[in-house]
Order: sequence, then C-alpha cells, then structure tokens
Amino acid sequence: MLTNKIIAHRGASNCAKENTIEAYEKAIEIGADFIEFDVRITKDGELISHHDPMIANQAISQLSFAEINSLAGKQGFRVPTVEEVLRLTRNKIKLAVELKEEGYEEKVLALVMGYIKIDNFVILSFNVSSLRWIKSKYPGVKTGLLLSKKKNNYLIILLRFFGILVFHKLIRLTPDILALQWETLKFGLLQIAAKQGKPVFVWTVNDQKMIGEFLNDNRVHGIITDKPDLARKLLAISGQRSAVSSQRSAF
Repeated sequence: MLTNKIIAHRGASNCAKENTIEAYEKAIEIGADFIEFDVRITKDGELISHHDPMIANQAISQLSFAEINSLAGKQGFRVPTVEEVLRLTRNKIKLAVELKEEGYEEKVLALVMGYIKIDNFVILSFNVSSLRWIKSKYPGVKTGLLLSKKKNNYLIILLRFFGILVFHKLIRLTPDILALQWETLKFGLLQIAAKQGKPVFVWTVNDQKMIGEFLNDNRVHGIITDKPDLARKLLAISGQRSAVSSQRSAF
C-alpha cells in the first residue's frame, strides 16, 4: 500500500478548485494513487469536504450545508459531501481522509467503511486524541499523524530527542504513518522514521526538484502534492531511466 505513492493534495488542486468533485475527478484521470481530502461537519450534521474553518467569513460549524453551498456558489464552486466523494472514488483510487476537528470520528469511520475497503484508506489528523480514539475502536484502520513545525513543535522535539518508540509511549499513540511537513525534515525526522521502519508521507511537495528527489527516496512512502500530474510525469521518466540502466547493465 505504501511505496512511492502520489497523493493528490485536496485533489488535483493545481487543475481545479481544491476539495471539489472536479479536483477529485482530475486526480483520478491523472492516475494519482491517493486523494487527500479534508473533512468538516456542518451545523446540521452533514460531513463535507472543505479545508478552511470559515467560508465567506462565516464559520462552517455555524452554517447548514445549504447555507454553505449558497455562499460557495457565489464564489463559483460547490462544496461536496463526504458521501459524494466516497461514491465518486470507490474502486477507483485510495483515500487519505484528514479529520480537521475532533468529535465526529465515529460518524466519519462509519461512513467511509460503508463505501471503502479498509486497505484502501488512511485517516490523517493533527489531533492525537482523534487518532487514539480511532485506533482503540478500529485497530485495523490505518492512521497517520500529521506533523508540522508550526502546529506540533512539542511533538517534533519529543520525536527528535527520544525516538519513535519513546515518542509513541509518551503520547500513547502508535500511528501507522508519520505525515511530515517537508520543512520538518531538516530536523532529521526522516532518518529517525526510517531507522524504526515507520512509513512516511511528506507534504506538501510542489517543487519539481523536490518531487523528483522524494519519489526516488526509499525512506519516503508517499508525497502529498498539489501537482500529481507533474509527479506522475517525473515518476514515469524515472522509471524509463531505470529500465534503460537495467538494459545496459545486462550487456
């Protein structure tokens, strides 16, 4: 499941409005391995695919689904429900589902598992408590802890100085994947994860040189990028070079 995967960040968000059906359709067309998308909940309890906590300067949590799409429509796009995303992607592409808030983990899991096989999705979150709850209730579900210097400086310090095993004990969580913001790699987190055999997703990687380097780094199991089309092209070129090199070495 986790080797050199191209993960379309909020869909193919360089080709269409992020977190929309159009962006997800494009990611499937391009041939991304995963779609990463964000989950929030509306005032009337609808699970939706939307990144920001606000829309048109109003809180998502204080608006109904209809009100949200009325505001979105004025900006030229439509906010899909999570169920719409699942219907679109089922049997076509794997999913990295990011929970933006706490409190609706069970509702999300029940919905996702009703559409997608357990091996075809991973749940991502910055919230340790959310991932801990999921692991306690659904131990077979793969989880990924998102880490960024801005949001998780304390956890990064623990990881750097105590290593993965102690880090897991201290936060009482053993995520299947570490999802590392690329800026955090300067702290040696990739080496630490590799030493313990922990799969790593790196986000959000949009620079062409960096995409190429990470796709050819066996310590990186997946890159989350706004440019899955570029990543797919670079991976194809890399594969062609490897094939040529193998042919030459055979003579």
